[in-house]
Amino acid sequence: MAFCKFSPSFISKAQTMVDNAFISDYLPEAPDLCVKAYLLGLMKCNSAESEDNTIEYFSKTLKVCEDDVISLFKYWEEEGLVQVLSTEPVEIRFLPIQTSASIKKFKVDKYNDFNIQVQELFNKRMVMPNEFAEFYFLIETKHMEERALLQIIKYCVEYKGFNLSPNYVLTVARDWERQGIHTLEQVNAKISELGEIDDNMTLILNAMGSKRKVQLEDKELLNKWLTGFGFEMNVILYVVKLIKSKKRRIDVNVLDENLTKYFEMKLMSIKEIDDYESEKENMYFIATAVNKELGIFYEDLTKEIDTYVVTWINMGFDIDTLKLIADNCFKSSIRTLEGYNNIIVKLFKLGITNTNAYLNYMRDNLETDNRIKAVLDALGLNRNVNNMDRSFFKIWSSDWGFSDEIIIYGASLSANKANAIQYLNKILSNWNNEGLKTVDKVKGADNKIEQKQEFIHNNYTKTEIASFLTNLDEVEV
Repeated sequence: MAFCKFSPSFISKAQTMVDNAFISDYLPEAPDLCVKAYLLGLMKCNSAESEDNTIEYFSKTLKVCEDDVISLFKYWEEEGLVQVLSTEPVEIRFLPIQTSASIKKFKVDKYNDFNIQVQELFNKRMVMPNEFAEFYFLIETKHMEERALLQIIKYCVEYKGFNLSPNYVLTVARDWERQGIHTLEQVNAKISELGEIDDNMTLILNAMGSKRKVQLEDKELLNKWLTGFGFEMNVILYVVKLIKSKKRRIDVNVLDENLTKYFEMKLMSIKEIDDYESEKENMYFIATAVNKELGIFYEDLTKEIDTYVVTWINMGFDIDTLKLIADNCFKSSIRTLEGYNNIIVKLFKLGITNTNAYLNYMRDNLETDNRIKAVLDALGLNRNVNNMDRSFFKIWSSDWGFSDEIIIYGASLSANKANAIQYLNKILSNWNNEGLKTVDKVKGADNKIEQKQEFIHNNYTKTEIASFLTNLDEVEV
């Protein structure tokens, strides 16, 4: 949950800022529905957690089907203004509009030959002045070779066709520049690297049942799966088969979503993935049982399983223990998964992962709470035991070594005093410093303590006592 956020009424009265570059460079040529989708999405970015920030809301508001909503944002992806991170579930990321090139003035005359070659590569798709300016910016500011940019354009056109937007090429060029690619040789090496995975990507698409041509985005994804994540090809193909066996819709985005999940869970082999998927049905049962005991309900348990249940199982907890702990959490007003998980982690650190160990732990703690309750009763405090009481009692009994008898005796002396707990702490601290560990010794020392206090006051001047107290932190204890 966000620490700070706007109220719905604040958001409804707020304003959505639109970059002037969008209005001047993109809006004139964009289809009306695409503009509406972009502006609506821009507004929703300011209230990302709102309930109506969904593809259903966009579909209803724009009066188009959900597939058309995705197509509208695909248009802006081609223009380099958004990224369609996922289509199931739909996730759109808005990108900053590149305006740096338009700020700087370039000597266009020196790029005549470059301009001609660029326009020839785009064929009938007219390259606009602001788009040329972006290419000049990459050349002069980012130090990319003209030949390198021409090769990138050629490569993109071969994959996307002549109808692709120059902004799409610019998005690719900027991405490669961030990877340190600036020369023709480096561009050719990158293209060669992507070319080597063509056959593998074709195998994956065929396994999905897709006959379409491999796209540049496909190659980048496969490069991420193989190099970035470290998956073997046989594992990727197995995951494709696994998704299809569940009769789910599959495309490269769905595959990427699953591989990313397995990578984050450190499931890198076929056996690890297969074991996880085989256990998943049991995990759904566990998640449902825990939620029932906690009194909560989630329609989709996938995130809960991946975030919590897998970890609980790996820690060694079984369903009976998890249900028992959840029931006790509910009775203790701990009714969220986060709160419940904190208890699980604490128990794991104590080595408590099965029912017998948990019952023994609870019995010991309940017995301790009963001992503390007797102290509270002796203090005249009619309330439940809290964590501060437990912390103090641990110091009194374990660290200072007092028996319940002497603690209760001290409590009886502190009863009905202002700040009774504080008073009891002072009494027990004094007894501990004096080495008085039994009730008899405490009672026998009462007169001696009074005599000692009288001796101090009678044998030292007020000035000497005040000086001693002022420099108490310098006295060795």
